[in-house]
Amino acid sequence: MRKSWIVPLGLVALLTACASVTPAAPATGPALDGTSWTVSQLNGKATVEGHPPTMRFADGRVGGTTGCNTFSTGYTQDGARLTFGKDVAMTAMACTDEAVTAQEQAVTTALGTVAGVRQAGTGLELVDAGQSVVFSLAPVVDKPLEGTTWQLSGVIAKDAVTSAVADGMVTMTISGDQLSGKACNTFRGQVTAKDGSFTAGPLMSTKMACTSPELTAQETAVLANLQSATAYTIEGDTLTITGGDAGLVFTAA
Repeated sequence: MRKSWIVPLGLVALLTACASVTPAAPATGPALDGTSWTVSQLNGKATVEGHPPTMRFADGRVGGTTGCNTFSTGYTQDGARLTFGKDVAMTAMACTDEAVTAQEQAVTTALGTVAGVRQAGTGLELVDAGQSVVFSLAPVVDKPLEGTTWQLSGVIAKDAVTSAVADGMVTMTISGDQLSGKACNTFRGQVTAKDGSFTAGPLMSTKMACTSPELTAQETAVLANLQSATAYTIEGDTLTITGGDAGLVFTAA
C-alpha cells in the first residue's frame, strides 16, 4: 500500500526559503596594490598647502610622507576592509613649520583608526569603523625627473628640514646627463640619475655675491649637497635628493 505524507504548508515554505538562500558576497573594495595617492583631506580638513601627505601601496606595505617625514608600515586588505600595521617606521627629521608638525601627528594617529576603503570618483576614501572619512585620497602621478623645473623647498641637515629662504628662489632642471640651475648664481654640470641613484658634479657656477648671509649659506648648501648626493626619490611633485644625513627637497614649479 502506498503511504502518503502530509507536510504542513508552512514547513514547505520554510524548506523552500532555506534552499534558496545563498551566502552574502563579501563587500568589494578597490585594489590598492601598486597604486599611489596624495592625501587631499585629513579628517575632513584640507592638508597643508605645499606639504601634502602621500601613500604608495606595494607588496603588503604602504609608504609615503606625512608632509615632512617619510613613513612605512604593513597593511591588510580584505575587500572593502583595510587596516594598517601598528608598528610604523618613520624618519626623525624635525619639521620646522608648526602646521606641518601638527599634520604629521594627525597622520600617524589617523592611520590607526582606518578600518575600510571605498571608491570616491577617481579617488579613494579611507574610513573608520563608523564609516566616517579619515583620509581623502587623490590619484598621484609622479613628475618626471627630467624636463621638470624643480624649485627648492627645504634643506635637510642632521635630521632636520629647514625651509628655503623666502626671498631666495633656487631652481634646478635636468636634461639627459646635464644639470643646470640658479641660486644666487647660475650653476651647471654633469649628472647621472637612474633607478633611485644620483651623482652630480663637479658643478661650475658664476661668482656673483649673494645679497644676504642667509642666501650665501643656502647656495653653499645646495651646491655641496648636490655634489655629495647618492640617491633620489620622487613622490608626486616632490623630489628629495639625499646623501648621508643631508639633502635637498624640491617641488615641481
